[in-house]
Amino acid sequence: IAASLALASTDLTGNGLQEQRFLQRDRASVYTKPDNTKNQSALLNLTGSRTVSDSLTISGDAFWRTLKTKTLNGDLNDESLTESIYQPSAGERAALAAAGYTGFPTAGETAANTPFPSWRCIANGLLNSEPGEKCNGLLNRSSIQQREGGLSGQAAWTTPVPAGESRLVLGGGYVVSDVKFNQSSQYGYLTPDRGVVGISGPGAFADGTQDSENADDARVTLSGTTSTASLYISEHLPLTSTLTLTASTRYDRTKVETRDALNPGGGPGSLDGDHTFSRLNPALSLVWKASDAVTAYAGYTEGSRAPSVIELGCADPENPCRLPNAMAGDPPLNQVVTKTVEAGLRGNVVGWRWSAGLFRADNHDDILFVADDLASYGYFKNFGRTRRQGAELSADGALGPIDLGFHYTYLDATYETAEEVGGAGNSSNDTGPGFEGDIEISPGDRIPLIPQHVLKANAGWAITPKFSLNGDMIAISGVTARGNENGEHKADGVYYLGPGKTKGYAVFNLGAEYRPTERVKIALQVNNLFDKDYETAAQLGATGFTDSGAFIARPFSGPIVDGERPVRSATFYAPGAPRSGWVSVRYSF
Repeated sequence: IAASLALASTDLTGNGLQEQRFLQRDRASVYTKPDNTKNQSALLNLTGSRTVSDSLTISGDAFWRTLKTKTLNGDLNDESLTESIYQPSAGERAALAAAGYTGFPTAGETAANTPFPSWRCIANGLLNSEPGEKCNGLLNRSSIQQREGGLSGQAAWTTPVPAGESRLVLGGGYVVSDVKFNQSSQYGYLTPDRGVVGISGPGAFADGTQDSENADDARVTLSGTTSTASLYISEHLPLTSTLTLTASTRYDRTKVETRDALNPGGGPGSLDGDHTFSRLNPALSLVWKASDAVTAYAGYTEGSRAPSVIELGCADPENPCRLPNAMAGDPPLNQVVTKTVEAGLRGNVVGWRWSAGLFRADNHDDILFVADDLASYGYFKNFGRTRRQGAELSADGALGPIDLGFHYTYLDATYETAEEVGGAGNSSNDTGPGFEGDIEISPGDRIPLIPQHVLKANAGWAITPKFSLNGDMIAISGVTARGNENGEHKADGVYYLGPGKTKGYAVFNLGAEYRPTERVKIALQVNNLFDKDYETAAQLGATGFTDSGAFIARPFSGPIVDGERPVRSATFYAPGAPRSGWVSVRYSF
């Protein structure tokens, strides 16, 4: 019997993406603020096993996990970018004066003389009129409470057979989780330091009550429960002294319930829902030991995943949501089914372990987030098919006192079904430069944010029995930006300021370990040894700032299409971590 308990508490600041122009000037800069996420988690795990007889072993485990997350994010309100948000009208000036405000302009406020406008935002909050259009900032708050617990157990029998010993395993499990989610959005205005100041008044919050045809209700008060019952059986059977067959099947039945406290009862916009998913997933593999140095393997597996509460709560194209924190009404999604084929060779030659393999995994009804015509909004939907295929090579061994390892993965991740999705921020959209049109995804287009090449290398040197050094390198090719699903985005320096992908990079890490006694270990670790600047992800989107850092609405006077003006878009990056280091001391009792 073994038990473990893990507790964690984090307070993270600056988690958002940064626009390329400002990231180039200052790697520590943020696009807007505040940007804070606080997490508290606990995990209790208990495992046990018992040998009943020479041929029977039983085992099981139980766990309980909790997670609490709170976020406060100051964001740019994209809806303000095409609006007239500078000079207050007569009615707005009257509302400001009645509320005791002074110093607001009576005439002449423009983008040229007001880099950070606020008066129309404040006034529309007081009037509960159009703060969603006149405020260039949002304060988004959310809280999530998750609890999950589960039990599983299995029995394994071994039986002599002519070619060796077979192993039959029967098992099952049950996991249940619940989540409570709350979100609100408060209108505000941007300050010169990119902060967002929230406004007050009847229209301060995005609750759908504003006197505007585009009034947005961003409130969410949702609870959900997911339960999964599983049964599985597997047989490991030696067919000959060199050939082994493994066959298995697993049945999962998942029930997902969501309850909307703001809009109960189902219907348009409601998050209420009851969904059940079930599937039997088989697997089959063969392993052939060709010699003491070479083993060949081949296999086929199927797996499935039921949609999560969040995915089911944001699946209606008529009610798109803002990720990661918002949801909307939920037509049912299908569960994802993955079918995988793999084959390869592995072995051991003069002390070196090596392997080479090929794989192909096709996801049917893959669940992906699709951008909506409304900037920063979207919804989850099932795609017909996506594919991830490639090759893996690895080798581990030693040269004298130095241990070495090399691992390479080639991964071709593509869409295999044609699809039309929102193209805001993409230069190839079908409406025109600067507008929020659609783009066409074709079979063979690459899935964003998945690198095609990954190379890892590591080395360790035991200089003395008590002192050792270790180092590793990871090199990753560039990835396609989210929003460039068709791979056709190109910067033009006018409407579009950045490329549609990231650059590749390599990062080196170095560590040292010293053991003064058998019970004490002192370790030093330095990550990103050469302080390499790199980006791990990218996204296309509208930008609200000039080269000098001033906010600007309506950056172009025209053309006007369906009452909308074009906006400027850029590439937003997730910067990689700079050089960091720490020292740790461990004592073993």
